[in-house]
Amino acid sequence: MLHFLKDLLLEDASEALDLGEGEHILHVTGRHWIVLLSRLIGPVLGIAFFAGLAFYRSIGGGFLVTDAGEPVGLDFFNWLLISIEALLLLLWTTLWVRTSGNAKAKKEDLRTRNIILGAGGVLLLLIYYRYNGGRLFYVDSAMFVRQTFDFINIVLYIFTGLSLLFTFFTTYDWLNDELILTNKRVVYDNDQVFIPKLIERRSQEQIFIEDIQDVVAATKSYSQHWLGFGTIIVKSARIGGQIAFDSASNPRTMQKKIMDEVNSYRKQRSEEDFNRMIETRVYNAKPEKRVFKKDIKISNGVRFLQWFFPENPEINEDNGTITWRAHWIFGLKAQIGPVLLLFGGMLSIAIAANFLLMSALLSTVLSVVLIIFFVAWGAWEIEDYRNDLYILNQTNVIDIEKKPFGPEDRRQASLGAVTNVSFETSFISNLLGYGNVVLETAGGGGKFTFDRVPRPRDVVQKINDYQVAFKRNEKERAFNDTLTLLKYYHDAQQRHQELNVPPAAS
Repeated sequence: MLHFLKDLLLEDASEALDLGEGEHILHVTGRHWIVLLSRLIGPVLGIAFFAGLAFYRSIGGGFLVTDAGEPVGLDFFNWLLISIEALLLLLWTTLWVRTSGNAKAKKEDLRTRNIILGAGGVLLLLIYYRYNGGRLFYVDSAMFVRQTFDFINIVLYIFTGLSLLFTFFTTYDWLNDELILTNKRVVYDNDQVFIPKLIERRSQEQIFIEDIQDVVAATKSYSQHWLGFGTIIVKSARIGGQIAFDSASNPRTMQKKIMDEVNSYRKQRSEEDFNRMIETRVYNAKPEKRVFKKDIKISNGVRFLQWFFPENPEINEDNGTITWRAHWIFGLKAQIGPVLLLFGGMLSIAIAANFLLMSALLSTVLSVVLIIFFVAWGAWEIEDYRNDLYILNQTNVIDIEKKPFGPEDRRQASLGAVTNVSFETSFISNLLGYGNVVLETAGGGGKFTFDRVPRPRDVVQKINDYQVAFKRNEKERAFNDTLTLLKYYHDAQQRHQELNVPPAAS
């Protein structure tokens, strides 16, 4: 069973991530089974209650039966009820004696005594009812016939089915929350499922391996320690970058695997960077030229409206700049107002021409004016849609909001200031293929939000790729002065013929 759950977690993690070039999943951990157990208490009790009630009625069960036979008098069950009644009376008397003379305590315990008094009254009625031959539950197939598929049982079957579906959805939702470790990053994938694979709300947070400063695995209670679950906190070296994953299964295992990967990455990356930079800066080796390709999916909207909406995103293959706009469906949404104006205006002109005897010339003039206004409004909305841009280049992320022929609000942040990139989708946006990408930045810059962009997971992946490249270049720039000095020293040694000169004989 455990191996089956691990396979499901790994499969969902593979679907949740768009892995970059050379990236692969190393380890996945999900919520502990105790979380699933606690979430299933409600739906499982619902299944037991509704299914049990339907079965009870199908075999001839009834409730509050008054003509079940001779009075039972004081049978065992009635004596049990009388004992409970006596205990309630004793408890009520104790509370009354304790609160006498204490106004504050009397006011606080008044509600409790009233509840006990009400329960005692109901119990007395039940004892009297059974004493005279009544039954709360009574099975008699001759008395209660044809209940198996009557209206009440059909409703109970429906509620049983809904409880079963809720059990399935709860289990699926539990499986879709995981902390994923790859050889490049740690990702917290959080899904809220309404209809599996169709309507889901997904959000992701991530930290690059090279930015991880520390990993904490904490068990805060004896139950967590004994059952093997707790909280994993991945801390970033950047301000505000932290992932917290609670109720994680085997948190210490994930902690060790993350830190092993961090240490391995730092060692390997440093060796590769040093060797490449020395070859390039000191020995004049040609640096690798980066080639930008259209390696992400491009949306063109509805085919017959492609001339309205440009490619989304637009990619400049010369310098790698990528420009996103909002999903094409919001371009169409902006046209609802002009279209309603056109149809409403045309209908009004037609009614006026037929019933108010408007002249043909006036109808033509009004129609032309209406069409001109429709075209102008529609063009304004299209231009407004096209002018809201989200730009990613090799060094910056840029958010531009511009009105047609009007003011422009432009925000820009360096990729080095971005501390975390995540995306959010709602049930509807996940179904239609768009979402919001949130970029958190250090300092007072706040958050950048790429609103309603198509395929937000692809957007996050591209930002991640560019940020990795930016960080590598940033590290290289930090060593430039030292490497330049080494190059000059190397040239000086060649000029003075100090290289490969045998030592002087003593």
